[in-house]
This record gives sequence, C-alpha cells and structure tokens, in this order.
Amino acid sequence: MADRRLSPSFLGLTLSLIVFLILTLIIMWYFNLFGTAIIINVFFMVISVVLSAFLLVLILGFLGIWFLFQQWKIPRFLHFPLKITVNNFLGFVVRMGQALGFSQESLEKSYIYLINKMVKNLGSSYAPEDILVLAPHCMQEASCPHRITHDLANCSQCGKCQVCRLIQMQKENGFHLAVVTGGTDARQVVKKINPWAIVAVACERDLMSGIRDVFPRPVLGVINIRPQGPCFNTEVDWWELENAIKTLCKEVG
Repeated sequence: MADRRLSPSFLGLTLSLIVFLILTLIIMWYFNLFGTAIIINVFFMVISVVLSAFLLVLILGFLGIWFLFQQWKIPRFLHFPLKITVNNFLGFVVRMGQALGFSQESLEKSYIYLINKMVKNLGSSYAPEDILVLAPHCMQEASCPHRITHDLANCSQCGKCQVCRLIQMQKENGFHLAVVTGGTDARQVVKKINPWAIVAVACERDLMSGIRDVFPRPVLGVINIRPQGPCFNTEVDWWELENAIKTLCKEVG
C-alpha cells in the first residue's frame, strides 16, 4: 500500500522537473545530430553528455523515491542515486515549489519525511557513542533561569520541560546530546563531536538546511511542536523522538 504522508505536489513537482530536463536533453541531442557548426556541436555534445549522466541519476533516484512511496524494498543499485537525489536535488524542488505558490510547510514536511524514510531503509545501527541528538534551546522552559546550551549539567531536572527527560535518557544510554541555539551552533557541535549519525529536533526549515549541511552523514529529523508559536516553549512528540533514537541506536532501551 502506498504511503500517503507524502505530499502529492512534492512528487508532482519532482517528476515535472525531471520531464523538463528530459525535453531539454532531447533538444540538445537534436542539435548534436543535426547542427552544422562544429564548435556549437562540440559545446552541445559536452553539455548533453553531462546532463545525460545527471538525468540518469535523477531518474534512478526518483525510482528509488517511488519504492519508498510504495514501501517496497529498495534494490542496492538504487541506493546511491536515491541518496544523491533526495539530499541534493529535492531541496531545489522545494524552493521551486515555494516560488510557484505551493505550501512551503507541506513541501518541507515531505522532504524531511523522505529523508527519514531513506535513512530508516538504507541506514545502519550504531553504538550509542556514535550518535548525536540535537535539541533546540526553545525546548527549554522560557522562564527557566538555568542556561543549558553550553553545559547540560546546569539543568536542575525540575521536569517542567522535555529537556529533563532527554538528559535522563542520555545518561542511561550514553549517546551524545547537545542543546543548540541555531544552525551555526549545531554545525559547530557536529564538527566537534563528529558523530556517525544524528537525530535532530527542529522546525522544518532548520531541519532541511541542517540535513543538507551534514550530508552524507545520516540524519533523522523530528519536527518540533509549537503550541505557543515558533522558538518559544516548543515541544516534541516523545514517542517519535524516542523511536528515531532507537532506529539508529539499537542498544537504547
């Protein structure tokens, strides 16, 4: 049964862009075969060969996306083009969709969902010390006087926010945990710890940019819950977060 959590517009935009590239390639090969100017022919030949290779990767990658969409087992020969397509090409699809007036939130959620599906299907399990969990500072209770972005030991474990529970889980299982203020801070933490895989909690926009920044490192993105608006007393679906950690780190109980 097909997975219906993917936005139809997301898949439609991706397929439309591939069709456009195919038509462009056909035109270029026409000039290669029937053009008269040698210099122009050579130019179009080089561009056509490069575009043909790029398009082949995209078509295979889209085939891999279709396998994800249908929840079928992905053949090994599709692993590489799927990773390239999802991590690099689909970010452009999202921006194109936004420019055409499609729902930004829907497109970004589809992108993150595809990333998660891909990582779960193609990824491996890692030891706890090879996993980094990144949480946004806005998960901390806004009125809390204890700043934990640079030292988690400052948390008083009062239980007023989910950071307390996350810290306790980290102590019990041994994965790395960091509470960050934004993308720059997150990149610095990733560079310092250099984990094999990441579970990141953030809004759709930050997850999209962060996932692309650390490619090809596998990332499972968990979209935060914003009952009081963005960047203020945000929450997370604990089951989804815990399941993401367990997916990458089989030793977590």
